Amino acid sequence: MRRLRFGLGLGLTVVSTGCPSGDDGNDPAGMPTGITAGGSSSGGDDGVPDDDAGITTDNQTADDGTSTGEMNCGEENFLLEAVPPNVMLVLDRSGSMADNFWDGDNNAATADVTRWNSLFNVVDSVVTSFNTDINFGAQYFPSDSAQDAYGAPACMVDVSPEVPVDIMNAEAILASLAPADIGDLMGATPATAGVESALAHLRSLDPDVDRFVILVTDGAANCGADSDLSTCPAVGCELMETYDDRLPQVVAEAFDDEGIPTLVVGIDVNPTAGVQGVGNDGQPEADTYLRLNDVAVAGGRPLDDAAKFFNAQNELELQSALDQIAGQVVSCTLPLADEPLSPAFVEIEIAGMLWDRIDDCPTEDGWVFTNPDGPYDAIELCGAACTALAEQGALDVTFGCPPSG
Repeated sequence: MRRLRFGLGLGLTVVSTGCPSGDDGNDPAGMPTGITAGGSSSGGDDGVPDDDAGITTDNQTADDGTSTGEMNCGEENFLLEAVPPNVMLVLDRSGSMADNFWDGDNNAATADVTRWNSLFNVVDSVVTSFNTDINFGAQYFPSDSAQDAYGAPACMVDVSPEVPVDIMNAEAILASLAPADIGDLMGATPATAGVESALAHLRSLDPDVDRFVILVTDGAANCGADSDLSTCPAVGCELMETYDDRLPQVVAEAFDDEGIPTLVVGIDVNPTAGVQGVGNDGQPEADTYLRLNDVAVAGGRPLDDAAKFFNAQNELELQSALDQIAGQVVSCTLPLADEPLSPAFVEIEIAGMLWDRIDDCPTEDGWVFTNPDGPYDAIELCGAACTALAEQGALDVTFGCPPSG
């Protein structure tokens, strides 16, 4: 059997032990059971011609001089690299992000900073640290064309992301951010439109590459309803004062239908505040904590806690949340240097735990071939198995052999 050791960005050793074979040295499909990572065949005496397919046919000889039919699968060093995922950062740049201050460094002796100041610092850190591991893009809600208004001008969102997803994209994203020390941001919280635009862009990319949305916000979504003067006393009232309940629906559809998760980060959300925005104050009438919980659950990657989203109370916690999320989304799709000859006998092990091959990656824990009907040139870790890979940083792949005979 063949065992592959995968590690994030490391040179790896493939160690293959002798695989039992049938009387003719072939598996049931008629192919030799031993195969190296590359190179030419050994020219054994089993009638298999030499070629460049990397097949090893070294029969072993027993003490009595007869052939055992066993095959030495060989040993080879090579590099396995994960495919960088495509990730849209969907970031809240509403007025409250610059209006509200918090204890950024969790130190009462230092001056408070704005929420936007902290978000700028953390985005800078994350996109720089993961620049080669994640293909980032950025979408802002509202856009910089939003106005300080009570109604539609506060809800402007660009129909295409300000920064499309690309490789090595840190510089472009940092150039697109409003300055860390900006004193005034304008607009409401049109999170749904921001997520919709980000998802439309992700859908235009290769569906075989992992896709994610990371939503960061300090409030409940509004800007989702048309004004109705029969129930609201002013133009724009319903836009500003009504929670946009389409947001969890949008992220649920992306996850359920296309396997695109949305991970949610809240900024300074009070879990005991209850319903806010009562009255004509420009804020949606909603319990932000509960509404973000709804979005996190709908997005398919909720936390196993009372708070289903990452709820950062200062810049240090915001940094930790984004670092954890970036570690989770680093690709769980792993190309194989060559295909297993017997796909049914492949085993995946992480930190001593075997994971089953499954049927539905979005809903089950385990692994799949990215092409279930072949070619078997890549695997994807799913659910808890993907999380385990992120935590351990390595896995073992065993290319097993069919039973002899």
